[in-house]
Amino acid sequence: MSRFPVFQGRCALSRVVRAFTLMAVVVGLSSCKPNTEQREIEWMPDMYRNQAVKPQEESDFFKTGSGMLMPPKDTVPVGFTRYPYRITEGVKAGDELVNPLPRTREVLEIGRKYFDIHCIVCHGPVGSGDGLATLAKRENGMPVPPQLYSEKIRTTWKDGQIYHTITMGQGQMPPYASRIEPIHRWAIVHYVRALGEAAAPTEADLKLAESKGLKAKDEDAKLSTLKPEGRREFESVFTLKKFNKEEK
Repeated sequence: MSRFPVFQGRCALSRVVRAFTLMAVVVGLSSCKPNTEQREIEWMPDMYRNQAVKPQEESDFFKTGSGMLMPPKDTVPVGFTRYPYRITEGVKAGDELVNPLPRTREVLEIGRKYFDIHCIVCHGPVGSGDGLATLAKRENGMPVPPQLYSEKIRTTWKDGQIYHTITMGQGQMPPYASRIEPIHRWAIVHYVRALGEAAAPTEADLKLAESKGLKAKDEDAKLSTLKPEGRREFESVFTLKKFNKEEK
């Protein structure tokens, strides 16, 4: 009698046993619930307890006994450029640094944006030193920031010195090197210059502004869809129905 049917039956039984074993494992794992009072099975213990030293953690591996080590001398982080001037070298920075950005409308808009984010809280919207922070703390001795459109800043300070002050801070003003990117600091410098010129315009500035205003008025008249005899009254264009309490 041939043994082939017996062999075939044993293979089928083996497959059935493996299938039931696999199902039991899947059901057992899926029915497990986390127990916060007991550590679960650690499939990769090295991922739970690795050899890395955490910041400010004690370590016998180093002679100092601490995991916080000073970096080697003259090391520089990736992407970091060292600022070459000390906080007291503002005049030197003004003589050597040149604003790399052109004075365009786009640059002024970027400068205004970051001025409103970081500077307006103390210096105020036009640089007069009446920001909300200084007004709120003035009774407690908060000094008033200098006017950004003062004659000293307009005529004596160069762009590099303003940039240096933003970078390193001055007096009660903290440094903003870690908060504002260099290119945005230079844009703020352009905007501070614009505030100074707006506060103390020259005769040439007034004539130029007047001519540009007249040109803009003429261009607006050409593009206007209103009647040539003049602008229509607002109320004649937009009539609002008054609310009557008696109406439903």
